[in-house]
Amino acid sequence: MLEREAEEKEFWKKVRAEFLLDPGQVFFNTGTLGAMPRRVFDRVVNHLRLTAEKIAEWDYYGADWISGYQPWTEIREKIARLLNCQAGEIALTENATAGMNYISNGLDLEPGDEVLGTDQEHPGGESGWKLKAKRCGVVYRQLPLGKPIKSPREVIDTFVQAMGPKTRVLAIPHIITGSGAILPVKELCAEARQRGIFTVIDGAQTVGQIRVDLKELGCDAYYGSFHKWLCAPAGNGFLYLRHDMAGKVWTTLASTQWDNQEDHGFRLGQRGTGNLSLLFGLDEALDFHFELGPERVYARIKALGDYLRTRLREVPGIKLFTPLHPEMAAGITVYNIEGLTGNFIQDELWKRARLRPRSMGEVYGVRQSTHIYNSFEEIDRTVDILKNLAAGR
Repeated sequence: MLEREAEEKEFWKKVRAEFLLDPGQVFFNTGTLGAMPRRVFDRVVNHLRLTAEKIAEWDYYGADWISGYQPWTEIREKIARLLNCQAGEIALTENATAGMNYISNGLDLEPGDEVLGTDQEHPGGESGWKLKAKRCGVVYRQLPLGKPIKSPREVIDTFVQAMGPKTRVLAIPHIITGSGAILPVKELCAEARQRGIFTVIDGAQTVGQIRVDLKELGCDAYYGSFHKWLCAPAGNGFLYLRHDMAGKVWTTLASTQWDNQEDHGFRLGQRGTGNLSLLFGLDEALDFHFELGPERVYARIKALGDYLRTRLREVPGIKLFTPLHPEMAAGITVYNIEGLTGNFIQDELWKRARLRPRSMGEVYGVRQSTHIYNSFEEIDRTVDILKNLAAGR
């Protein structure tokens, strides 16, 4: 057992060395933007340099030197492999917000039709529906959830009781960005499907953090970002649209493929000139993730998150806003100390030990994301400082 623990520790030490992070600083804000591995950074920079130096060699006979026009099927196939779906069901986008807007803009909804969400949405998960409500007379109801949520059943009961004859769409996060709560999406999608309700899931915080099996979840649409837990460059996201539901969603950004009914992912993802260097960075990040082993990555993230939440309970006056239910939390933990603010805790952790979580404001303290480039020792340092802060030292 000790030998295996030593091997595991050495493995993750080597993984940490694959990142360009300053060794004198600790990054705990993957929930906003992940750190790129060296190989991802190098691939982006090398292609940018190639474009700058050799653009005259682009003769239009071969592959494009820009993204946004071609299907990039080989990259979509890697994404489909990761998420267990078909490449044709994947559209490449800039981020999760774009995917949300493609669905909210693309669905035909009538005045009085109801969309159900939560009261803990990220602006990128709710604003498209608020626009739809103002423009088209749709009713957007944001149901209150606990913070922390006590159990999956609490969430299921809340939404099932709210589903009615006017409910047309269920639009909820898979992981709530402001608490790290993992919602029972599979069960909710099954309940919605029985009632003919279209389901669209915000996966901005999931891909690279937890296992996402789209066929198992049974949702109609799912969007997300690759720049967080998958550690791809910013500017990479995706939209999944289940093939048999794709005809219900109009194209938002129309280019030559706007009416392609054979490859809906290409239809929805063709959005004009984009940065191919960033897309190649995504390709490299996918390869890195597969080489590490997705299940091994998810287990590491979960272990670090569980350890942080366990140790935080040693801190006097601690308030945890992330669920303690074992199925409902992974690498995001949101907490505060009674009498303190998020800005204060964030700034003190940085000043005292160069630890960088993210402030969540006056009430909710800080959000601390634990990823594969973090360690148990860094969590111990965090907790030691928090104990001193709680004691007024």
